[in-house]
Amino acid sequence: MTLTSFFRIFLAGVIAPSMTGCSYMARQVLAPQKDVSKFYLLTPTADTAAPAQAAAATSGNFTLGLGPIKLPPYLDRPEVVTRAAPNRLELSKEDRWGESIQNGFTSAIERDLAAQAGATVIVFPWYNTVHIDMQVQIDVYRFETDANGTATLSAKWTILDSTGKNILYTVESNLTQPSKPGDMTEAAAALSRTIGDLSGQIANMLQQLRSQRGAHTT
Repeated sequence: MTLTSFFRIFLAGVIAPSMTGCSYMARQVLAPQKDVSKFYLLTPTADTAAPAQAAAATSGNFTLGLGPIKLPPYLDRPEVVTRAAPNRLELSKEDRWGESIQNGFTSAIERDLAAQAGATVIVFPWYNTVHIDMQVQIDVYRFETDANGTATLSAKWTILDSTGKNILYTVESNLTQPSKPGDMTEAAAALSRTIGDLSGQIANMLQQLRSQRGAHTT
């Protein structure tokens, strides 16, 4: 055997296993990865209200214009956001919202208000020909859970008259609900409850304003 032949055999013995290892690694890297994403939704508290209570609340003839509703830009993403520190946010690698949080928030509070305020709710924008009795605008500052599982909803909300030009009432609300740390199912439920709490505050004020208006017209 010549020296050249020996080196050829030697190199073949070294390179072949290396190529096999590289091929295996490439297959592992390029192989489809398992999707571990989990998806969550915000739900109206009206869905869990007693049927008799919901039926009593929805009686009446009152049309409420809901919106605009503004949420902070950092929530405009599919990943669930957690406030890890006062000035730091974390995006989940696995937990996702099943719909845009703007749509989820709007849908939840629309149904909550319909039940709690006994109103027909029309979501912004609406045609100029549509009659509304009052309008509610909501500016959300915070809407997320923290590392301790506390769900926080901070928002300024304003009630306007039927023209949308005169402010009848405005206030800021800071609402919290507990949940189990690290449990996104409970976190989504807690966030949903904060929406229900906000809806309850708005509904109570709407009722007071409606009573005042009724007293003035009698």
